[in-house]
Amino acid sequence: MSEEYNPLRKRQRAEDTPDFQRRVSAASLSAIINPDPPETLAPSLGTSPLFQPHQGSPPADTRPLSLSRMEQNVFGPRPAEDIVRIVADFMYTHLKNRTGSIEIEGKLGRLVDKRSGLRINLPVGCETVYTDDKNIRFESNMTVQQHAMFNKLLNQRVDETRRPEFRGSRIEYKHTKEIDHFYRVDGTRMRVTTDKESGQVLAVITKTKIADLNILSPRTKLDIRITINEENTVERPDMDANKPILVRHKDRLSYKQDLWSFDLTQVVSPEHELGPVNPYAIGPPKTSPAVTTHELELEVAQPGVWLAEREKVALNKPNSFHEITHTFLGNLRALAKRAI
Repeated sequence: MSEEYNPLRKRQRAEDTPDFQRRVSAASLSAIINPDPPETLAPSLGTSPLFQPHQGSPPADTRPLSLSRMEQNVFGPRPAEDIVRIVADFMYTHLKNRTGSIEIEGKLGRLVDKRSGLRINLPVGCETVYTDDKNIRFESNMTVQQHAMFNKLLNQRVDETRRPEFRGSRIEYKHTKEIDHFYRVDGTRMRVTTDKESGQVLAVITKTKIADLNILSPRTKLDIRITINEENTVERPDMDANKPILVRHKDRLSYKQDLWSFDLTQVVSPEHELGPVNPYAIGPPKTSPAVTTHELELEVAQPGVWLAEREKVALNKPNSFHEITHTFLGNLRALAKRAI
């Protein structure tokens, strides 16, 4: 049985068991299984073994109603939202035994039915975790108008966090231009990232998918996909002996706040040949046309912090795992709700 995340991690003691549960005796259980015959009158509510009145009469609360001290619910703490709990369970499960080479990110886009090519449409009125991903794909592309709107909103937040009266975490802004070259060497796909201006190699990695989670958001223009990948640094391939199978030019605006990096990216994939060139083929080789996409991703800039909090949960120590999950999902939901 897989280990499940429990934000409370508190073993219930016998004295903590609700009164109505502890009062179901063997006699009352027998009454449930073997009810009285029809000719016997059923006991009244006050004498039924299933309904025991509270013993004693506590003094009446004569204080006036105060909304500020209103209980979160009759049992105490407010229950976690189902969608937050599902995301927390997802993160807890797939971050087990992972290292700092993990990439965690949330993407905005559209969940599309592969058969119709249309956005998924379910008879639901709120955010829903979509568990059947056999016939869907996630399109992380958005319109130019949406991209420009997010650029404007995030620039405004940078200005707002720099005001003297602002007391929260400031947002740092960075503009980068990079080129990704993808190679397939001995069956392994690897990515070489270089600075577009200087040509300096910034990273050479392989990426392995661990898991993803799709969230349909029918009340907004964009859906959400949360992904966890493992990234490993590898040796740079021989650039002369290997031809890239794909090239991507990335013009990226990164807005960093606390653990998060909001990455707004325009990606241009130039026209490229499809597969190896056949020297005996007649006519020009088949090519894929140039494609431009506009993406918005929320990446966890310090995944080690989340991993450390996950370990505290496993050890039954005080932790901020649920708060990090709630903030991560909250940022994604706030972005989706602002999409035009």
